[in-house]
Amino acid sequence: MASHVLFNILSPDSIAIIGASKNPAKRGYRSLRKLLDDGYGGAIYPINPKESEICGIRCLPDLGSLPGPVDLALVCTPAATVASVITECAAKGVRGAVVLAGGFGEAGGDGKRLQDAVLAAARAGGVRIIGPNTSGMFNTHKACNLVGFSDLRKGSIGLLSQSGNMALSLVTEAQANGQVGLSTYVGVGNEADIRFDEYLDYFTADPKTNVVIAYVEGLNRAGFSGGRFV
Repeated sequence: MASHVLFNILSPDSIAIIGASKNPAKRGYRSLRKLLDDGYGGAIYPINPKESEICGIRCLPDLGSLPGPVDLALVCTPAATVASVITECAAKGVRGAVVLAGGFGEAGGDGKRLQDAVLAAARAGGVRIIGPNTSGMFNTHKACNLVGFSDLRKGSIGLLSQSGNMALSLVTEAQANGQVGLSTYVGVGNEADIRFDEYLDYFTADPKTNVVIAYVEGLNRAGFSGGRFV
């Protein structure tokens, strides 16, 4: 069954945006703006030592300035910084992190070593990782959209994908249909920590999800090699 921690991460009541930005072209801005526009009801903590506020919300200089534990961190910083960021997350009781950056296991030997360092930091500090190299996640019932899709309709269909482009296609089809509502989406990325079967456990236990659409390119741990299923 899905752990309580996974519910905290995928249905978060508080979010820290590490690498928050005033640049509209950056995810650290777009994700913050989307949370505000969609009416996210939880606490939001933009983190950037160079800014005093972003989108009218006070910026914190670092993770150490968080007032207490946070359910989820959106990590918008480069790959080389992520292991140290995860260590700082652990020190403040952050339960999970969405790691957007690429350049990890998918990028060869040096990237694999970076990914191993991130995973070691996560396991040492009890932080669960979505990704790295992920398109993000959303939960429509929490108004938590860390991908940037617009006009999402609430519903009971969960979406789990190993391809950001395929997820975009499926969400676009749902929007065009006008009757299809989604619950939670996760772009699993490299699955360095949280694996496909754990996400399926979450969806099984989630009262807001009745069916799951999954796009699968490979499940090494489960012995599955290539293909797709719905």
